[in-house]
Amino acid sequence: MKKTLAFILAALMLVTALTACGETIENADPSDPTTQASADATSPDPEADLAEETESIYLEDGLGNPDFDGYDFRILSCFFNDRDTWRYVLSDEMTGTPLDDQLYDTKEYLENRFNISFTMLEPGGDDTAQSAFQQSVTSGDDSFDMHIGKDWRTCDLGIKGYAYNLFDIDEFNFDMPWWPEETVRQLSVGKNMRAASNYASYCGIHWTRVMVFNKDLLADMQIALPYDTVREGRWTIDELTAVTNGISVDTNGNGKLDRQDTVGLLGYDHTYYCLQAAADCSAYARDADNIPYLEPDVERIDGYVQKMRSLLTGDDYLEGSTADFANGSTVFAFVEIRDAYNTYRGSDVRYGFLPQPKYDEAQEKYIACCTDCPWALPKTLAEAQRPIVGTVIEALSCRNYNCMLPVYLESTLKSRLADEPDDAEMLGLIADNRTISFAYSFNKLTYNNFISDIVFSNTEVASYLKRSEKLAQKALDKILDSFAE
Repeated sequence: MKKTLAFILAALMLVTALTACGETIENADPSDPTTQASADATSPDPEADLAEETESIYLEDGLGNPDFDGYDFRILSCFFNDRDTWRYVLSDEMTGTPLDDQLYDTKEYLENRFNISFTMLEPGGDDTAQSAFQQSVTSGDDSFDMHIGKDWRTCDLGIKGYAYNLFDIDEFNFDMPWWPEETVRQLSVGKNMRAASNYASYCGIHWTRVMVFNKDLLADMQIALPYDTVREGRWTIDELTAVTNGISVDTNGNGKLDRQDTVGLLGYDHTYYCLQAAADCSAYARDADNIPYLEPDVERIDGYVQKMRSLLTGDDYLEGSTADFANGSTVFAFVEIRDAYNTYRGSDVRYGFLPQPKYDEAQEKYIACCTDCPWALPKTLAEAQRPIVGTVIEALSCRNYNCMLPVYLESTLKSRLADEPDDAEMLGLIADNRTISFAYSFNKLTYNNFISDIVFSNTEVASYLKRSEKLAQKALDKILDSFAE
């Protein structure tokens, strides 16, 4: 049975999260004021029982401890978005930052457990790394074991036939929670998946789209914090529109909404295709064999466009930078979790987390769409290497799910999980429902972004869908043909 992230986060509210996974209270500094609180939690009471459960919550990978005789595991990285992508997976040094230190601990753990070492290959930008991947496969030179690349470029390697089918790696257990179920489904065609987005890396959760809100501004406006609205399944586009309607204030008196005002709703264009996925508004469906096909629901798409026009073209929406939320004058904002990790936790703003809204209350669940630096394996992976590569990556994914993910999520809450149980619950809900957009990831297929294509224009939905149908089908057929070969 899968243990959900919501339970892991609930346990973290009572047990102080330590930097290294599995570190015990006995290792703590007795002069640290949190040590006594941690020790108190071990007294015989209900909280102690939950603390004991937390110690055993970590899931096992079931791989044993094979000795790989000093194998050099080579990760082909790229420089994308101002960062070498391998740094989302491991750290090569202790920095004093809890996340980096945990990733370093994971590196040492894997090296010691399997008698391996890691080498990071940094050829340059994402286009250069893609070329290096293709050249290595074409020449069969076995220059790397795993590649972590830019989102659509990594998927493109699979479309072009350079990447290995991950379903053929015996060590990968896709039933485990470090393989997000819906993400696996979206990145695969039938029983063929050539790029992965899972918890081997923190990039996917880092780039997951969410909403944040300013608790103090809502209190000043006497508006209830919307946690119960989320729990009751009522956090919809219409509800967000109603809550934000008329709450902006023209602070500088210039007669228009700008960054110097109190902004009801802040957003930016990189959220748009993820908002579409959050509303379960894709033009692509799946058959019983997980083969995607084109099936735009004109009525739903038209309803979605109308809802988003009302929300995004009204007087309370401002397009801007997600960093603006940290100024304390924005009530709600469409952002990524990384904005909280990188910026908001260092600000004075008391912020809370929410999932992106559903299309309506009939939608079954909240969907937390993300982008990622996915990883792929070369198609030329030798038979003798497969169990090594499969074991290392599966163990890495398990370890980072168990140990890195709680540290990361706790950090987004300013390391005060016990003070923010509602937000911990929201982050658990978001992490459990993380997915990725098929239409965006596979070379930005035709119908991947209705907001950019239709919402801000006078375009009529049915005519737009009809006009683009042949192009959309042709692009999809190209992908299906590639995966069928």
